[in-house]
Amino acid sequence: MTLVGINKELNMEPKTILSLLSIFAILAGVYSIYASIKNTHKNHSQRKLKHRMIQKILGINGARFFYGILGFGLIIFGVFILFQYYIKPNLGNEYNNKTDKFILVSKTINNDGYTIQSNTHTTLEQLKNKIKIIGDEKLNEFVQVSFKNNYINKVPDIIWKMKNLKFIDLTYNNISELNIEKIKNMDSLKTIILRENPISEEKIKEIREKTNVEIKY
Repeated sequence: MTLVGINKELNMEPKTILSLLSIFAILAGVYSIYASIKNTHKNHSQRKLKHRMIQKILGINGARFFYGILGFGLIIFGVFILFQYYIKPNLGNEYNNKTDKFILVSKTINNDGYTIQSNTHTTLEQLKNKIKIIGDEKLNEFVQVSFKNNYINKVPDIIWKMKNLKFIDLTYNNISELNIEKIKNMDSLKTIILRENPISEEKIKEIREKTNVEIKY
């Protein structure tokens, strides 16, 4: 009977069925490891065809090793299912959505006067390596940057070299401080989004008073 059939017969939620399956897998895994240690399958070899075949192919010690590995595999599978459905959803946004990639938006004007916008998904290491090859001038092409869900503690120094930057999104990070002098040196910067950061309201107020940058908090 398939999982769908069991679901119809018992009227259980798929999550419940998977939970029971994971518990069964863990128990079966524990028994398989126990059987491997105690070599209980050797006693069943005369009446269990599958055990006779496995022992014939792998030998007694090989069969014990096989059952031990099988047991560990079943336990890992069961724990993984329980983790995915019961533990992971409760770990919060930082665990589930954290990424080391950020988005850079650049604008270029072609020969016909059209403005073209392009998005680049990259990491800090990739960007630094690229700049080493093509030079800092490339940084002037970027007008927007998004570090959403990066959970960084500070704005990377390379960002302050992007003199044409107009927009910085720092949603879902661990920013508690911003260098006001560096913000002042960004003549094109218009907006910084600081939602879901531990920065204080006093610091936000100070940035607003000392710069012309709009702070969305």
